[in-house]
Amino acid sequence: MHWLHRFRSRLATLLLASSIVGGAANAHEISAEARYLANEAVLIAHGDIKVLFDAFYVDSFGTLALVPEKTSAAIMAGTPPYDGIDAVFVSHAHGDHFTAAPTLAYLRAHPAVRLFAAGQVIAALTDAADGPNDPVLQRLVRFELAPGDPPRSTAIDGITVDAIAVPHAGGARFADVRNVIFRVSLGDWPTIMHLGDAAPDLASFSVQKDFLDAKRTNTALPPHWFANADTGKTILKDWIKADQVIAIHIPAEAAGQGAAWRAMLGSDAFTDPGEVRAIER
Repeated sequence: MHWLHRFRSRLATLLLASSIVGGAANAHEISAEARYLANEAVLIAHGDIKVLFDAFYVDSFGTLALVPEKTSAAIMAGTPPYDGIDAVFVSHAHGDHFTAAPTLAYLRAHPAVRLFAAGQVIAALTDAADGPNDPVLQRLVRFELAPGDPPRSTAIDGITVDAIAVPHAGGARFADVRNVIFRVSLGDWPTIMHLGDAAPDLASFSVQKDFLDAKRTNTALPPHWFANADTGKTILKDWIKADQVIAIHIPAEAAGQGAAWRAMLGSDAFTDPGEVRAIER
């Protein structure tokens, strides 16, 4: 009956919006926010639509922040603000973004949630599942994309998902890693672009010009190296053209030093788990 509960909840939201003076019943009256969990893990919430990016992983590689245990427990239990999650997105199959065991545990605990991910992530989950008939596999949406491939799009329950592949940063060392950029629209607004560990490679973005121009991005979440590389700045300014940029993948040592890091990067950035930003329109 999850769908009925969500339908009633969204109907109540629409009725509330319609009662606002002037009758302006649209998404503008409903706030949206980005909540930082750690590394590239972010919760996006707009009314009762909520999505998670890169939230289930166990490797810090000695430098990156892990999602705090209290937050992980709240996510797994589905307690506010982590209740009613609609979808989970995973950019690529690296241990600081994705680990199969906690991802499967979450999906089993929340049987209405779908997962959208790079093909290598889906393969790892399939291998870790309880055989080919495991029901959780029916809720996995595979994006089998390589750099330069045409975009892929899908939509479900008021969420529109567009995706492209851009090479993982680090050159030949990570050439076999499929890094997917997800552009996710929660209803008519907002549209969020999560870049995973994309390389600031101008050629890879320029071939996706039509994709980038097709929809306005309200908030972009690039890894921090986009903010301090000339090509990264050009991509953000001239190609992605987001209204708001918040850098992620910041080292754990930045916690408590947010102002200094933002000044150094010349960009807003998430540095402390639990930080929240209003999404601009």
